[in-house]
Amino acid sequence: MSRNFLIAAALAALASLCWAGNWVLGRAIRADVPPFGLTFWRWSLAAVILLPFARARLRDDWAVVRAHLPLIAGMALLSAAMFQSMTYIGLHSTEAVNALLVSATMPVFMVIIAWIVLRERLTARQALGIGISFCGVAYIIARGEPGRLLDLHLNVGDAWILAALVVWGLYSVLLKFKPPALSPVGLTFFIAVMGAGFILPLHLWELSRGQSVPLTAAGIGSVAYTGVFASVVALLAYNAAVARIGPSRSVMFLHLMPVFGAGLAMIFLGERLELFHLIGFPVALGGVLFATSSPPAAAQG
Repeated sequence: MSRNFLIAAALAALASLCWAGNWVLGRAIRADVPPFGLTFWRWSLAAVILLPFARARLRDDWAVVRAHLPLIAGMALLSAAMFQSMTYIGLHSTEAVNALLVSATMPVFMVIIAWIVLRERLTARQALGIGISFCGVAYIIARGEPGRLLDLHLNVGDAWILAALVVWGLYSVLLKFKPPALSPVGLTFFIAVMGAGFILPLHLWELSRGQSVPLTAAGIGSVAYTGVFASVVALLAYNAAVARIGPSRSVMFLHLMPVFGAGLAMIFLGERLELFHLIGFPVALGGVLFATSSPPAAAQG
C-alpha cells in the first residue's frame, strides 16, 4: 500500500471513530438535549474554534466560496445541517443496535450515488470488500449469534438514519467538486458557519416549544464533544481523506463506525469485550482495506 493511501486510511478511520462517539452520545442524551439545538450549537462552537486558523486565508477563501456559493452552501446544508440533525432525530426513536446496523450500509449508498453522479464503476473487488466488511459488522451487532438479526424491527427512527446516510453520500460526492483554491480549514469553517445558519430557524422553533440545550454537564459536554471532535476533527480528517483517495474509497472506512461504536460502548457504557468483537472487527477492517486498496500489479513477463 502507498504512503498516501495509509495516511488517507488513518484520516478516514479517525473520522469514523469521532463520529461513532457522536452516535453513542446522541443516543445517550436523546431525552435531555433537543436535536436541532445540539446541531446548531455544535457548529457554532466549531466555527469559533476554526476562526483563528482560518483567519489568515479568510479573505481569499471567501472569494472562492462566493464564486462557488451554490456548491459550498449545498455541502453545508447536506453535511452540517441535514445529516447531523437527521441522525439525532433518528437516535431519539431507534435502538442503538438498529442504528448501527443501518449505518453499516453507508458505503453501499455512496457507491451507488458515485455511480449515478460521477459514473464511477463498482468493481468486483469493491463489492466483495463491502460484503466481507458488512458480515464482520453484522457479526458484532448480532453479538456472535446471527439469528439475532432476524429479531430486529425497523421503525421510524431507522428510516431517519437511512435517509441521513443518503444525504451523506450526496455530500461525499459534492466533495469531489471542491474548488482546489479553497483551503481545507476554510472549507470546514464555512460549512460550520453556513450549517449553523441553516439550522437556526429550526433551533428557534424548538426554543418556542420550550426545548433548549440544558446548561448541565450533559448538555455542555455534548456540545463540547460534538463541536470539537465530531465536527472539527472528524470533518477535517474526512475531507482530507477524500482529497487523497476520493469519495468512493474514503466512505468505505465509515463502515468501521459500528465497530468503533461497540468499542466506545464498552468503555463508556461498561460493556465487556467479547469473543464476537475479536472475530468481527478484523473481518470488518479487512473488508474495508480489501475494497479500498489497489490489487497487486501483475508481474511483468
